Amino acid sequence: RLLLFIIFTNTVASFASILISRSSALAFERTQREKMQEFLGDAAHELRTPLTVVKGYAELLEGNKLEGDRQVQAFTRLNSEIKRMESLIADLLILAELGEEEGGEFSALNLSQLLSESVDDFAVVASGHAIELLIDKDVVLDGSEKYLQRFIVNALTNIRVHAPHDVPVRITLKGGRDIKLIIEDGGAGLPADSYGEKIQGLKRFDRSRSRETGGSGLGLSIMNAVVERHKGVLTLRKSDLGGLAIDVQLPRT
Repeated sequence: RLLLFIIFTNTVASFASILISRSSALAFERTQREKMQEFLGDAAHELRTPLTVVKGYAELLEGNKLEGDRQVQAFTRLNSEIKRMESLIADLLILAELGEEEGGEFSALNLSQLLSESVDDFAVVASGHAIELLIDKDVVLDGSEKYLQRFIVNALTNIRVHAPHDVPVRITLKGGRDIKLIIEDGGAGLPADSYGEKIQGLKRFDRSRSRETGGSGLGLSIMNAVVERHKGVLTLRKSDLGGLAIDVQLPRT
């Protein structure tokens, strides 16, 4: 009887384990499907505006409804919108890539060295900024060089493009059980109600910025996706320098 009871108990436990595993797999699959549907909906929405502009000008040019200077302006606007779409599609592709199940691209990475190299490049192309560096040496983590470099470049490009050329910049990297990375500037920053807001999906905080520079406006979404890929947390706050502080906390593994 005891043997039969043990066999019966093990059988029930195995069956329950299979049901739980199958249920978890179905829940994960459903979550991934919902995320993909949300992403596709957001992507379609983001592409709709430039496509509408391109279609409108193409119809005017096809019907020979524009002449002289107006025709030149139409071609200029078409080229501008096409470049914007190219930028948008490239950023959407990297967001889709970041949203996929984790791959094997992680390895031991010296974040101090990667950050210093990017800052050196930034100092050359944006020489007007007074840059304060508070970077601990040899801060190493298990991460993706490709994605973390994209994060750093996005953050520094954001300063170069949107902040006045002479505002101060402060870059902090502190090691420890968790890694602290802060990139901040003395520019105008984001709209006041954006600080502390969680970045979800294809989040744009200031659409006028992308219109002015020709970018996709999805830089912060990409940066947040990179941090999430590394199991970290990204916070946007007002810097004591006056502008935006991008505050990131990353685990070492």
